[in-house]
Amino acid sequence: MRSDHPPHLLLDLDGTLVDSVDGIHAACVVAALKIDREVPSRELVLRSIGRGADRLLHRILRLDHESDLHPAMHARARASFDREYRDACLDGTVLREGVAESLGTLRRLGHRLWIATNKPRVPATRVIERLGLDEMIDGTCCPEDAGVLKPDPRFVRTVLERDRGDLNRTMLVGDSSVDAQTAENAGIPFVAIRGGYDEGRDIGLRTPPPDAVIDSPRDLPQAILDVMKRSGIADSGTS
Repeated sequence: MRSDHPPHLLLDLDGTLVDSVDGIHAACVVAALKIDREVPSRELVLRSIGRGADRLLHRILRLDHESDLHPAMHARARASFDREYRDACLDGTVLREGVAESLGTLRRLGHRLWIATNKPRVPATRVIERLGLDEMIDGTCCPEDAGVLKPDPRFVRTVLERDRGDLNRTMLVGDSSVDAQTAENAGIPFVAIRGGYDEGRDIGLRTPPPDAVIDSPRDLPQAILDVMKRSGIADSGTS
């Protein structure tokens, strides 16, 4: 990649680009029924999303006296969740406002855009294709591709190896502490978008703070440019 090329942008999916809580909630309901636990409310699921399906199920299905679900019970719940979510992943799933416009602007500015998600490939692909994101990005990296989950920095390196990217000219955009930790572990800037899924927390209040915090995906192009300027990597082609 040319040294003056605009940075690669790694974009989280759930909560960052798309609102997908309805499908996740539907799969959680099926998982709860499978192990005879109380059906979780949509609000509880929303407050519990942010660290992957395993952590989500432990949080919403364990009883008060349990630190975590018993492994066998968790395995049954997870299998039911996965089966249901393959079909339910599209339920109520929509692009967040401003995503299409912002991704279009960033591509016109020359950025390479990759979705980097902990969502398994099958539901991720269904969501990306149904919402037309595949026409707005340059590639997708799922756990099956990286061999790890975020926040492991190898997730970032996998994308850059596939797309001939430069770690020194890469940023990560996300909505959660997992995304923030991924960026920290990889040594790259992090742009946080509020209004996503971070277990009910305000990602803007995280310590250490993100390099930029925005309230809407609509504000992403300006946030990226601001971080580039502060990092000394802005160039005439993106100003």
